Amino acid sequence: MRTSGRTALRPRRGQRWGQRVASDEWSTEVSSGYALAGFLTLVLVAFTLLAMGPMTRIDVYFNLDPAPGRWRPLLTVLDRIGQRAVCLPILAVVAVYVARRAGTWRPVLVAAGGVVALNLVVLVLKLAFGRSFPLTADPSFFTGGMAYPSGHGANVLFVYGLVPYLLARYLGPRRGRDALLWAGVAVLSTVMVVVSLTLNWHWFADLVAGLLVGAIVLQLVEAVDRSTAPI
Repeated sequence: MRTSGRTALRPRRGQRWGQRVASDEWSTEVSSGYALAGFLTLVLVAFTLLAMGPMTRIDVYFNLDPAPGRWRPLLTVLDRIGQRAVCLPILAVVAVYVARRAGTWRPVLVAAGGVVALNLVVLVLKLAFGRSFPLTADPSFFTGGMAYPSGHGANVLFVYGLVPYLLARYLGPRRGRDALLWAGVAVLSTVMVVVSLTLNWHWFADLVAGLLVGAIVLQLVEAVDRSTAPI
């Protein structure tokens, strides 16, 4: 593969891919990433406890009105931004592009490993909490459902959030590009929440929890990548 003359990641002389980074990065970016992931995990735990109790009223409130019929086709199309069939090909194209520019297949491995980890975490949580979908009009947990957390919400934040990370990490940061991409992640996350609520496909708490799960896994993937790749 071609290597880029930009500030892409490359092993230093005497280093190989997979070795740990210097200790100064461990004390900053890596440790900060793990700390943020831990904090978000605590937030998710607290939020889940609220979702099982006081927030039930909010979930029921957003589930009262039926989805508008004339807007339903458009909303259904917008909802697909969180489907794996849509977001994963986009991530794959970006990961391969970055890999070719950076001269290493590591970005592809990071993307693939992160996607597998995300889906495993979401599946385990769905099975563990067993929340019913809004169509049942029952926001209860542990009923055998698969609503909590929202997989679409987790996909949107993690998959689209991994795109600016890979570009900045392996090809060098660009303030304007990175800011625009992260703004896009925020917009897509908001659209995902609004659309799914309007279609009554998820409770409000499901969607927020999905975004939190996506953020947690994203932070962990970034921290692991930084802690094992030379700079």
